[in-house]
Amino acid sequence: MKIKAEEIDISFEKITEYLLVKKEKNDKSKFLFALGYSRENWQELLYDIRNIAINNDLILQQTNEFGNLFTVKGKLKQKKMITVWLQQITNNNFRFIIS
Repeated sequence: MKIKAEEIDISFEKITEYLLVKKEKNDKSKFLFALGYSRENWQELLYDIRNIAINNDLILQQTNEFGNLFTVKGKLKQKKMITVWLQQITNNNFRFIIS
């Protein structure tokens, strides 16, 4: 099963205020900067994450009170990635959690 484009929920703040910001712990920005992503071209990262979800199969990891938690394996600019998605109970949309 794949996620349909209209079911995807990715906040731009998740990209611009979390993934593309340097952190002391669990810093993902270094990896993303090396691939050419930045806060100036954050839309490209958003587009590429959406494409991972649309073009690759969901793998159910667990179910909890918020919904079903899935991983989706794919590539960002030829680098293997695992993204995490929550299928929300409230509307069945898939909210991007992390990569």
